[in-house]
Amino acid sequence: MNAPTCCLARIPANGKFWLKNARVHDGLRDIRIENGRVRALVPAGESPCCAPGLDLDGGGVRRMDADAPVMAGDPADLWVTLCGGRTVPMLAGKLETAKT
Repeated sequence: MNAPTCCLARIPANGKFWLKNARVHDGLRDIRIENGRVRALVPAGESPCCAPGLDLDGGGVRRMDADAPVMAGDPADLWVTLCGGRTVPMLAGKLETAKT
């Protein structure tokens, strides 16, 4: 699977962005990703409105390495379900592109 180009364009090269309206174990959250790690989870809608990121529109986010909740401080190695319903891997805070 690969991430659509439009999604990749919304993630800045500095590695600091939000996954907005993400469905996690306890409801909808905005998830702050910084330098390959989950830095914060706040209730959906509480991240800065003009901050860069992806609106997942209720798409799920879960850890790759365990069946455990996504928590601040975790590596940003996640399965991310985009608003179109496609689930893509995020490794160290970077959505994976198509592999040959």
